[in-house]
Amino acid sequence: MPTRLAREIAELRSRLLDMATTVAEQFTDAVDALLAHDVEKAERVMERDREVDALELEVDKYCERILARHQPVATDLRTLLTVEKINTDLERIGDHCHNLARNAEHVTEAPGILDSVKIREMSQAARRMLDEAKQAFLDQDADLARSIPDLDDEVDRLHHENFRALVDYIQNHPEHAEVAAHLITASKAIERISDHSTNIAKGVVFLIEGIDIRHASVQEEMGPEALSSPVRRPPPYSE
Repeated sequence: MPTRLAREIAELRSRLLDMATTVAEQFTDAVDALLAHDVEKAERVMERDREVDALELEVDKYCERILARHQPVATDLRTLLTVEKINTDLERIGDHCHNLARNAEHVTEAPGILDSVKIREMSQAARRMLDEAKQAFLDQDADLARSIPDLDDEVDRLHHENFRALVDYIQNHPEHAEVAAHLITASKAIERISDHSTNIAKGVVFLIEGIDIRHASVQEEMGPEALSSPVRRPPPYSE
């Protein structure tokens, strides 16, 4: 029979997965609103950001309760640390969905501008990253998690293509420069969503293997001794 700690961690994982599902729906709706110039749908996406914020607080408080009640160690502690990081990344994805949606009303002023960019292709790649990061967490699949950062290169490439295309559009249609600027912001929001999905994937690897694969080049420069040494804290302030 599972211990109380095991049951509470299972409940925590379930709440985090619910948040991931909500954020993924918000992302899809934000992109659809932008591409369809659907201002009402965009407003609903922005309103739903409060739901994501509430879920973030709920997950945080649940983590705090588990820490206070059980003082977990080893794998259980690593799970809590990873959940807190993923929780933050999901909330920030929600923020970027809000930013993505609020650009829908501006695109209505120059609907033809969407023909110049690859927002749909870019959002599909970013959504795949988010879905696979969620699946890797659900299945505890380190191999899947390790493959996700490679997809970020495709999203970055499409963002750079969008940026160049919109700069050219501004030169040819200066009267719509402001609309193009808003679309650059939207493309950047999708690019940042893919970055946070990458963070989630790396968190899953840490959760499963206990290996931190963030900033690999920095870790190589620092060496294993520096990374394993205790954190030096400043002495307490005294008057």
